[in-house]
Amino acid sequence: MKENIFVSDLIFYNDTKEETLDFIETNRLENMEFFLEPGDFNHTEKLKFILKNAKFKALSFHGPYRYFNIDCSNILWEELKLKFVEALICCKKNKGEFIVLHTNEAKRKDTSKKEIEKKLDELLLLSNEIGVQILVENVGVGKNMIYSQKDFEKLVKEKQLKVLIDIGHLLANKWSLEDLLKEIKEDVIAYHIHSNDGEKDLHESIFNSTFDGEEILKIIKSETPDAKLVLEYSPITDKNILLKDLKRIKEIIA
Repeated sequence: MKENIFVSDLIFYNDTKEETLDFIETNRLENMEFFLEPGDFNHTEKLKFILKNAKFKALSFHGPYRYFNIDCSNILWEELKLKFVEALICCKKNKGEFIVLHTNEAKRKDTSKKEIEKKLDELLLLSNEIGVQILVENVGVGKNMIYSQKDFEKLVKEKQLKVLIDIGHLLANKWSLEDLLKEIKEDVIAYHIHSNDGEKDLHESIFNSTFDGEEILKIIKSETPDAKLVLEYSPITDKNILLKDLKRIKEIIA
């Protein structure tokens, strides 16, 4: 399972492309997950630079979210769908193992699960045609949560989805990891690993003092031993904490 540990580029959000490349190469980060934001020129140019100059063993990608929301009006949908297709093509070109998709961002006044799931079906069809695996992520913290734990489990079963479980979102929404895995562990391909204060989506170290990160990782190892673990830490995180956590996680799941 040690070979299945990835680092998200979220932690490098405020860094230059040169700083990011230097950290990746100096610390031999061989498995990475990169955010794709086709609507952001500077972000895209930074990503192109990293992919061109760094060597990786394995990659995954996170679909757009800052300029993309599947829970949008039908007027906007056709334009946003094209942005996601760009992300799918990039993932395919760079041999990404999967791309992550949010079911929503901020909850809208006229949010409709039926409309979300219709758009989800469209993206799943497109991803199959392009040859990229979509992993649907549990998202929405507090008032922005559209799918409760039971709703999410139902969605996964009905749509036969493959999923990425975001541990930080799960903790902030007070979901039960054990109960969730009892229902859908066969469909869990990956996790976003981070923690918080039990309320806000802070993307802190999984070993912060609020929750027992070691116990969470032991459950993941026991129930889904082949899953990918993506450390998705906030840009304000001390990178030495990231490096220490990588070492500690490898020891726990060895």
